[in-house]
Amino acid sequence: MARFEARDITPAFGADITGFDPKAPLDDETRAQLQHLFDTRGVLRFRDIDLTHTEQVTIGRMLIRKEGLADEGDPIPEDKFYVSNRKMDSAAPFGRLQFHADTMWADRPFEVLSLYGAEIELPSAPTTFVSGVNAWKTLPDDLRLKIEGLEVLHTAGAVRRGNLDDVLVSDVIDPPTTVSKLAKVHPRTGETILYACEQMTKEVVGLPHEESEAILTEVFAHLYAPARQWNQEWHERDFVVWDNIAMQHARNNVAVEGPTRHLRKAASPMPKLRPDQLPKFSKAAA
Repeated sequence: MARFEARDITPAFGADITGFDPKAPLDDETRAQLQHLFDTRGVLRFRDIDLTHTEQVTIGRMLIRKEGLADEGDPIPEDKFYVSNRKMDSAAPFGRLQFHADTMWADRPFEVLSLYGAEIELPSAPTTFVSGVNAWKTLPDDLRLKIEGLEVLHTAGAVRRGNLDDVLVSDVIDPPTTVSKLAKVHPRTGETILYACEQMTKEVVGLPHEESEAILTEVFAHLYAPARQWNQEWHERDFVVWDNIAMQHARNNVAVEGPTRHLRKAASPMPKLRPDQLPKFSKAAA
């Protein structure tokens, strides 16, 4: 059995994993322990490990019970997927990102996301996480009654609310959309998730705009309360992998001329999109 140790990062979510060797063969017991931690803690962090792109993809797929590198319709991406202020054709090379879950607007969103610190200069903008599972469990009774049964529309198009200073927004000609329950049941764990985000959730379906925004404002105030947030402060060779359905993430402003922040990204399963449905990013108007 491969040996590793785990400790909670916050009381609500997250686990630090030490002593794990990504190059050692995985036995069934180790695999089951890591999968359990992933399902119950939402985000796992491995510090100072040597990790290839293939290993990064393989670990992520193992955690969601999709062993191997790829299946039909989900080819392993080439080692070109980065979040970087040094690679201008990467995802989100500059700006601030509001809280979101990647591809929340897809009928089949990413189940797992990961980032690996390929090259980091300090101080580097952290990635901030919140848990939709914890947010639902701690939801006040009056707000729970108000939103139970409601559905929300998610879109890859620009959703603008709150302070937009330095925010990076997507520009999609024909943005894909999907509708989900605001109280979404996780397809793998069965946990209920408070499933809306400030970057991609456009409206509560069937309600007038003012009423929809009032409900979403309450939801976001609870979901993003500072006490429910955790910052991943990046160092080189950090590997962070998270449940993209249960968790949301955000980041502070990243400047092209700022400290190097070059993170290798992996995601699975890949949604099927036309080329014109891929987001193109620009800064929001002040």
